[in-house]
Amino acid sequence: MTSGDAELEVLADRLRARVGERRYREAQDALAEYCGALRRTVASLPRGDPGLRRLEDHWRRLAEETRRRVLAGQAHAGARLAELAQMSQRSHLYGAAPEPRRTWEWLA
Repeated sequence: MTSGDAELEVLADRLRARVGERRYREAQDALAEYCGALRRTVASLPRGDPGLRRLEDHWRRLAEETRRRVLAGQAHAGARLAELAQMSQRSHLYGAAPEPRRTWEWLA
């Protein structure tokens, strides 16, 4: 493993972590860092190097994994929002919640 490969793996892990934490703005920055490091690594390899194919495969797997995790996060957030909307609608069916009582009302 070259130093370029190690750097790419660290940056890929950072991207995965940001997406996993649903910190998408920071994930965009991590992706930009990864792409910059990937460009530098590819530029440093001689023409026809077999490492190019390996880097391409790694990039494709990372991109697909990231895409799937973002879509799953969006679906999860959408499901939570839909659940909140249903809860709000159900609360109207049972009437409004009673007003909170003040301390003096408890004593009366």
